[in-house]
Amino acid sequence: MTNRTGQARRKAGPSFDPDLPVAGCYAVRLVKGGPPVALMIWFGLPLDPTTGEKMDRAPRWNAVLNGVTPVDVERFWPSCAANRISLRAYHHIVDLSRTMDPGDPYFDPRRPVDLSTAKPPF
Repeated sequence: MTNRTGQARRKAGPSFDPDLPVAGCYAVRLVKGGPPVALMIWFGLPLDPTTGEKMDRAPRWNAVLNGVTPVDVERFWPSCAANRISLRAYHHIVDLSRTMDPGDPYFDPRRPVDLSTAKPPF
């Protein structure tokens, strides 16, 4: 198919409803230039913020950052929809954030990465 100028039409990406989250794992950044953070969204019973156990409440959309911090789904959806990742990649990011040195410039997801203080990759 071509458009009205005779050029080939670009393929559109997958569509989604901005009002209805899609359960899954996503990579997000909390600040511009910050390290990636793992986000998981699901529909079900909410988790207790202190113990992490399922609470006896009505099912709803839930989200958790790096496997630890519960957050509001509305804060990240639909901006995270373009960065879907696999469950394996989600667990990889979560494990990296748990084992990272606090002095590492990639440690704090709420500040941009300072490459001048980062360790060389080799």
